[in-house]
Amino acid sequence: MIFFNKNSLSQRLYAIFSSSLDKKVFPGASVGISQWNGSEYCHFYNHYGQAQSFPVNIKLTRETFYDLASLTKALATVPALLSLMEEGKISWNSTLFEIFGNEIKEDKKHINIKQLMSHSSGLPAHKEYYKKLLKIKESGQKKWLFTSIIQEKLIYSPGTNNVYSDLGFILLGFIIEKISEKNLKEYIEEKIYKPLNIQKSLFYGKKGSVERQFYAATGICPWTGEMLSGKVHDDNCRALGGVAGHAGLFGTIGGVVHWCEHLLSHIKGRTRHPFFGNEILRQAMIKVGNSSWTSGFDTPSIKESSSGRFFSPLSVGHLGYTGTSFWIDPQKELIVVLLTNRVHLSANNNELIRKFRPLFHDTIMRCLQKENNKKPLVS
Repeated sequence: MIFFNKNSLSQRLYAIFSSSLDKKVFPGASVGISQWNGSEYCHFYNHYGQAQSFPVNIKLTRETFYDLASLTKALATVPALLSLMEEGKISWNSTLFEIFGNEIKEDKKHINIKQLMSHSSGLPAHKEYYKKLLKIKESGQKKWLFTSIIQEKLIYSPGTNNVYSDLGFILLGFIIEKISEKNLKEYIEEKIYKPLNIQKSLFYGKKGSVERQFYAATGICPWTGEMLSGKVHDDNCRALGGVAGHAGLFGTIGGVVHWCEHLLSHIKGRTRHPFFGNEILRQAMIKVGNSSWTSGFDTPSIKESSSGRFFSPLSVGHLGYTGTSFWIDPQKELIVVLLTNRVHLSANNNELIRKFRPLFHDTIMRCLQKENNKKPLVS
């Protein structure tokens, strides 16, 4: 077991975050680290920079909410699907035709839940649907978007390749609503978050005005010109009303860490979610095919992984476009969460965050190893 010295860790992280703030990798960031010591989780939290840097400065706090972007997939959509599976309402092999019937085109009839979750459905990565969604009445938006995705041309035969796809997870959000007969936001709040009392630190964005001082701002909305603070950054999700299977979730650093602790404890069998079992969660964390993807989670790639070089092969995690990520290492019983609003400065600084992520994770792991140098870091 690797344990951390908070003072030493704080000094090392301060150095790399100070440099990154100067280089404008992001205007602000929050870090959360948690490790199981055999009886409880030990925590480290810190915050760097600002939640908003223009037109006014807003300082980051422990209570700042971040746009979690694609972490929504792993932290909201996946557990909702597992809950429906536990109820016996769907299975890994449930097909689009079985769920939606004749609405599904012939080439997509046999696409199943597992293929959608593991990004092996054949659907394209992304489409700018928002440009047309904005012209459609709210009551007809979901139907139009569903039909548009179903009519997309597949880029490969389902199950033969892997291409990370927002479209697949948008469909999964529609599947949750179809099967549960509830709004996606309502289902996830009631079935997934409320039973663990984390619904106030993880939630889909609210409609109408929000108190911006509590949010990390991202960018400027291209069609309203307003600052996106408390409004989801993803254009398709925002045009859809802020709730979707691929994006829309907001959370604090503590909220994300706490939910990851629950997931790790479920994997290890220390506890169980009221609405899905440990075994089905473990199944969701098994790699599918030759890609790095499981059914909803990423795993460390062999070369140039965003998790750095020292997370064990059994680790699972996810990245978000706004500059967010989490990694859970069941072998080391370690959780590392990084939340930033890197798109607040520019959506074109992807290369900077790409280089920062492995540096950040390796810095943490080296610091942990220094405190426990009796064991090799890679086990």
